[in-house]
Amino acid sequence: MREGVRPASAGWRRFMMYLVLLVALAVAAYLGRESERLQSLPSLDRQIIEWGIAVVWFVVGALVVNQLRRTVNAMAARHPGADIRVLSVVNRALSAVGYAFVLVVGLNLLQVRVGSILVGGAVTGVIVGVGAQSTLANLIAGLVLFAVRPFQLGEYVSFRTYLFGGVEYSGTVVDVNWYHTVLEEGGVRRVLPNASVVSSAITVGAREGNKLCTVPLPYAVAFRDFEARMGEATGGRATLAIKEFATDTYTVQVEIPAEMDLEVVREAIAAFRAGT
Repeated sequence: MREGVRPASAGWRRFMMYLVLLVALAVAAYLGRESERLQSLPSLDRQIIEWGIAVVWFVVGALVVNQLRRTVNAMAARHPGADIRVLSVVNRALSAVGYAFVLVVGLNLLQVRVGSILVGGAVTGVIVGVGAQSTLANLIAGLVLFAVRPFQLGEYVSFRTYLFGGVEYSGTVVDVNWYHTVLEEGGVRRVLPNASVVSSAITVGAREGNKLCTVPLPYAVAFRDFEARMGEATGGRATLAIKEFATDTYTVQVEIPAEMDLEVVREAIAAFRAGT
């Protein structure tokens, strides 16, 4: 226990040392800017001093951010159950926020008008955001999947959403990245956008290899009658469930074993409709 605590404690002490140095640099820069002695120096000498302090600020700021990431990683390494995907998100967030803070303060030390840059960046961001709307949606959905974790790698899942036109995709989860969720079944890989995965009805632990199809039925057709007819056609091996209701029809999901041909289901549906 002590061996695990010491590296983390040393990491935090080093982080605090860098942070105190960073704060001292900022205070010295702002006090020096108001100093009469500094103001009496030639313009070139003042610029050299300001740029020197800013360079040291950027270096120490990078050390602070990197040390914080290393300390967080060291703490996570002490927990075997820590999810590496969540840790990756935390590292990226710490880097983005930390480096942005260091950059903004560093530009302010150089007396650069950050407000003008931010206004121009906001306009550019709106233009880029509109053009990359689907990309941003998938990235945000990836963050949601990393945080919520509705399924794990290696689990067999099924996704069903209106975005797929009523088609249900099933398979073993082999990868979840920032943009896509990848399923694999029978040698076939399905790459699904994260935005569609987040908006899907997810079935975790579905029976691997079973075939699924959906059948729209008018409300005049009784579900029990259709279920009995499908049971006769498949020898009682079909599993039926009502999935959704529309204006004139309701949708029934039919699940049959992998070795059974879907032609059996088609023939049973045709015979049932002909009989009704």
